[in-house]
Amino acid sequence: MPLLHPMYLALSGSAAALADFFAPAQISGALFALLGLYLLLMLSGVGIDLVVISRALARPLAWDRCVAWVKDRPWNWRVAGWVALILICIQLVVVGVYRMLSVLGWLRADEPESFSALIQGLVLHTASLVILALILRSRAWTWAQAFGMQSQGLVRRLGAGMALYAGILPLFFFAAVLSRLVMLIIGYPVTIQDVVLIFMEPQSLWTLLALLGLAMIVAPAAEEILFRGILLPLLMKRLGAGPAVILSSALFALIHLHVPSFFPLFVLATGLALAYIYTGSLWVPIMMHALFNGMNLAILLLATA
Repeated sequence: MPLLHPMYLALSGSAAALADFFAPAQISGALFALLGLYLLLMLSGVGIDLVVISRALARPLAWDRCVAWVKDRPWNWRVAGWVALILICIQLVVVGVYRMLSVLGWLRADEPESFSALIQGLVLHTASLVILALILRSRAWTWAQAFGMQSQGLVRRLGAGMALYAGILPLFFFAAVLSRLVMLIIGYPVTIQDVVLIFMEPQSLWTLLALLGLAMIVAPAAEEILFRGILLPLLMKRLGAGPAVILSSALFALIHLHVPSFFPLFVLATGLALAYIYTGSLWVPIMMHALFNGMNLAILLLATA
């Protein structure tokens, strides 16, 4: 559930709601401070990228060993297929029940779209985590065996996730701007992601808190487990590391069904996949994903307040 940054969306002439994003009268003190923090993170990210590149050149990373860590995860296609089938069935049931309740008049006709998105998102992502926990329990797998999510060294892993989040920001922003230019050249309309529009709707406090919890906690954990924790190792066993990273990242970007954000999300997903491979722990990309969503949502909410 990654969200394109509002600063990128403001580059689009079709993003009318954010057209005056940089208008001085609209920038509150909190938003100004947050934009300053974002810029600082971008600059820090450039430094982190340079350090990583210089170290890789001076002392090449043990790529084969890192790949072996991920390939050794116990997942197989049969288990993954059952997970996918169950989640598809749950999604269909949730959508069907919600529409039936709407037809029966049990839901208000003016119910905001955010409520539907909240219900579907919470049910699907929570179901993903519950199903995966049950699978691990039934097969006597630990979270460390399945995803490298051991409690030992957790603080260090989360710290690495914070640093690598800053490192991916410049690359993501460059990809977003490049994508916007390509869309402009070919004349493709750049629209705002549906999920961003949902957060721009008027919300009750409890709905907003639930949406934030979904975007910053539940969705990052569920999506990283499914795409980086399960799909990536399976593809690596079948295709090799490079093609697996590319294919899993492309699928991650495709499921968001938003053409202008495909390339930026592909770059983000590639960074998340490489972070998992190099660290061997899914805690790292989960932290990166959560910070990415959290920062973008904070800026979006302050900009549209």
